[in-house]
Amino acid sequence: MKINAPFLRTPYNYDRDAASNESGLACEEPSLTQQHFKDETDINNILRQFNVTGLLPEAPLSPRYGDFTGIGDYHSALNAVIAAEDDFMALPAQLRARFENDPAQLIDFLSDENNRSEAEKLGLLEVSKAESTVTPLDVTVLGDTKPQKSE
Repeated sequence: MKINAPFLRTPYNYDRDAASNESGLACEEPSLTQQHFKDETDINNILRQFNVTGLLPEAPLSPRYGDFTGIGDYHSALNAVIAAEDDFMALPAQLRARFENDPAQLIDFLSDENNRSEAEKLGLLEVSKAESTVTPLDVTVLGDTKPQKSE
């Protein structure tokens, strides 16, 4: 009976590169990594900038605090945007051209109170009544037999 001795790796009988290629992970597909961010994310560049300015790079979106309970979910927000675009596209072509076919410009226009009279002329807002009309009521005073007009 022959007993095989275990293989012992030594620097003289073992190729580390060949063993690494045999057992390593080979990624053959093209990388999805965005290489144009490599300088921004290099720790050496970040520390070099910190040594010069004394400030760490800021995140593109700073944290926001507030009451966002009325916002809802993504689906309802997207539906609101689509409905706004559909309503904008239902306007006459000349009116859409006035706002360069951009619903955001229309919203900005309507948000400014100084544009109210022009928006009324364009038919975007209902004409507001400057004077409120008060109709007199018939009031019967106790003891009188005929109604009196109140003013």
